Amino acid sequence: MEKNKYVQVFDKSWEFNYFFSYISDRIICLLCGFQPSVVKKYVLEKHFKTRHSVNYLNYSNSEKLNIIEGLKLVYQESTISSFPSSSQKSLQASYAISLLIAQNSKPFTEGVFVKNCIVEAVKAFGNSLTLEEAINIPLSAKTVTSRIADISDSIKDKLQNLLKSCKYFSLCLDESIDIRHTSQLNIFTRIVQDDYSCIEELLDFVILRNTTGLDIFLAVEETLKKFDIDFGKCSLIMTNGAKAMTGLKKGFAGQLKQRNLNIPIIHCIIHKEALTGKVVKLSTATEIITKIINEIKDRHKFLTHQKFKLFLDEHKAVYTDVPLYCPVHWLSAAKCLEVFFTIRKDFLLFLKEMKNSKFHEYISLLENVTFLTELAFITDISNQLRLLNLKLQRTDQNISRLVSHINSFRRKLQALKSHLNDNIFYFFPSCQILFDEHDNNCNFKEYIHFLDSLIDEFDTRCICFEKLRTELILFENPLTAPIEEQHLDLQDELYNLQNDISLKMVKETGVDFYKMLKESSYPKLRNFGLRIHSMSGSTYLCETFFSKIKLIKNERHFSLNDDSLPDLIRVATCNMQIDIPDLVNKRFRKSE
Repeated sequence: MEKNKYVQVFDKSWEFNYFFSYISDRIICLLCGFQPSVVKKYVLEKHFKTRHSVNYLNYSNSEKLNIIEGLKLVYQESTISSFPSSSQKSLQASYAISLLIAQNSKPFTEGVFVKNCIVEAVKAFGNSLTLEEAINIPLSAKTVTSRIADISDSIKDKLQNLLKSCKYFSLCLDESIDIRHTSQLNIFTRIVQDDYSCIEELLDFVILRNTTGLDIFLAVEETLKKFDIDFGKCSLIMTNGAKAMTGLKKGFAGQLKQRNLNIPIIHCIIHKEALTGKVVKLSTATEIITKIINEIKDRHKFLTHQKFKLFLDEHKAVYTDVPLYCPVHWLSAAKCLEVFFTIRKDFLLFLKEMKNSKFHEYISLLENVTFLTELAFITDISNQLRLLNLKLQRTDQNISRLVSHINSFRRKLQALKSHLNDNIFYFFPSCQILFDEHDNNCNFKEYIHFLDSLIDEFDTRCICFEKLRTELILFENPLTAPIEEQHLDLQDELYNLQNDISLKMVKETGVDFYKMLKESSYPKLRNFGLRIHSMSGSTYLCETFFSKIKLIKNERHFSLNDDSLPDLIRVATCNMQIDIPDLVNKRFRKSE
């Protein structure tokens, strides 16, 4: 009875305006057959306005009623009910795909991947894919291997063309050991075109039998030969700082020197920042906190960990658990310390409640103001290092931007030292909380030596950037850079540039400024800008694709040989647009 009442109200109030009717237990647009998934007035109104308002908006209600009665006769219930709605078909497909995912023990996230595959297949067939056509799509293991090889070759062709047409490129080298205990050399490149557009891609992936400096050099040289180029256009080489890379006699750097290749070799800025930060991360507070967390979260102490989480939940703590700090994943230190400091009082209560003799030492430390003072300081300074690292990890940054981040932080360290001396805690939120709780009992000045050590570490490890300092200043501020300090080849154009009235009001700096320069007026400065912009500042690209390698090099890919593995990695890490129709045309031309 309620349903009939609903239909009656629906027919009287809505159908005159929007030409919808209830037929065979479904709401149907009588004009086009549209079936809304949600029966709401605004849905029907939107459909009518976008599809039919132009033709029927001026009709009176009586005229609409006559049209509707005629259209109802067209729709036979048997016809409507014999075909499932679009939403039903989608639901049926969803269930069928989910069943296959479960039966083949695939992750639930594979559903989105399958959907993307279906979309691409339908696009390829012009939105009219039939069951027979779907069955005939060749996707055997051998075929997929061949297709991936073709795509990889297409990427290599694009890279080769870009390397030939560019003025400069830089290289990022990272040598490591994979899960199969084989040495691999990842060679990335940053290529800059004449319009200052740049791409960063994997150039090659080489399996090394030996990892000496000569082996690395020969591998890089062979890779460049594959792309019909040499070291002539290379503006800089970034490495992970390993001895085999930096050794001046037998290392990769020494091999370049022996061949009179004067290419700057820089240790990755992110690696340098990580090594510098160890001064803080090896503090007593960090070691003690790590021990406390391990006592609770150790895999052999599952019950203790469960009790700890329940305890935090019952006491409505800010966090319901604390992350582990792993020295390998050094960025986790800042988050671990921050969480621990926030719930330090809850930790203390939990340790007391456990009544375990092993925890007596930790309880006394968490009640000790001196220890808490060091903990607060280490928490805040670790977080400052984490923020710096996040800036360095941003993609598409040339060396000028990265060095600017480092220099800014070095200057900030001097300010932090001054603030700590004056008990100013703007950049030390944890210290401020502890100072408010214990006032003069907190002597943060005792830990200024950590800041001094950080300053010394940055000064020592960043000395290699001083060689590029003059050029980087010119790149970022060409209108104000001291002309006499620059290379003689650039001084003539710099005199003209800094006295060019049309450029006096320009606000752009760095690469944006060099894009504005005319090739006819400032050819040497534009060339200089291209060279600096091509310099990659870190091996972050190498670091980020390790997660993809872990997915690729699992137990199902152990059978991959050294030929197919680089192809798979190249395609998986590629950021360029792949021209599928062009690949298809090439394949057809080969078969003819």
